[in-house]
Amino acid sequence: MWDTALSTMWGIGRFERLQDFFSAAQQIGFRQFELNHGVSEKMLDGFDLGRYRIDSVHEPCPSQVSPRTLRMRDWLISSPDEDCRQQGVRATKRSIDLAQEIGASAIVVHPGRVNNVDIQLEDELWDLFEAGQTQTAKYDEVKERLVVARSAQAGIHLDAVRRSLAELAEHAGDAGVRLGLENRYHYLDIPLLDEMGALLEFIDDERVGFWYDVGHGQTLDNLGFGSHEEWLRRYAARMVGVHLHDIKGIRDHHAVGLGEIDWDMIKPYIPAGIVRTCEFRKHNTPEQITAAMQSLVDMGYVKRV
Repeated sequence: MWDTALSTMWGIGRFERLQDFFSAAQQIGFRQFELNHGVSEKMLDGFDLGRYRIDSVHEPCPSQVSPRTLRMRDWLISSPDEDCRQQGVRATKRSIDLAQEIGASAIVVHPGRVNNVDIQLEDELWDLFEAGQTQTAKYDEVKERLVVARSAQAGIHLDAVRRSLAELAEHAGDAGVRLGLENRYHYLDIPLLDEMGALLEFIDDERVGFWYDVGHGQTLDNLGFGSHEEWLRRYAARMVGVHLHDIKGIRDHHAVGLGEIDWDMIKPYIPAGIVRTCEFRKHNTPEQITAAMQSLVDMGYVKRV
């Protein structure tokens, strides 16, 4: 057994019932868990979460609609449309309420995204990356167009995030739960490196901090959008929790040891006492996860209990 949680991400699409996920995870050796946004209200109906130690909740959980639907409808805390923004705030408040109910200490928050940008630009950039064309004029051109387009729209979305965080921080404070703003996977998502600093400065207290996702930091670095290590240099002191997983190129959520993450670089920045969650997708086998946990033990990220 380890002093680290496993996200329900591993169970979504792998098991028919939530109970099957918990049983399989316990057989591997997990006694701590994170509920992710793939967990719906229907899945929790009649399910006794009190039987398990839940360290964190990844909003929106329990989900009423899929994350894809939330994005399509712009029901996000970053929406400049007030009705849509409030939909995002309510979804996050439900996660805070669930965390308080089950004794989880932290909420993983996706602070939304920048809209009104041609998403095909990012798709094209990813295609060029995977074709090995990062050192080409075409890659530089597409990347620059994406940067300019996002910059033109980012301001109104960041203003909406600030309004949302003011409401959510108060709700979280009342519930005794901390919010961790996660560094994100897509360039159009909020926040980028400097934006994280602005948001943490906006609410400079213990209710809101930085949720560090290892794979996301490396993805944006690989694409040329800033240094992975710079996230840690700037924000390690505000870290609430961490998502541990590995990455191949720009494809993440592999079991640790199956990818290319520089774990030696990361280790000195991880504070003691934060929430630690392994966030592995369903394709990882129990054997691969067991090997990953042994690697994390050997590297000093995880302790046996």
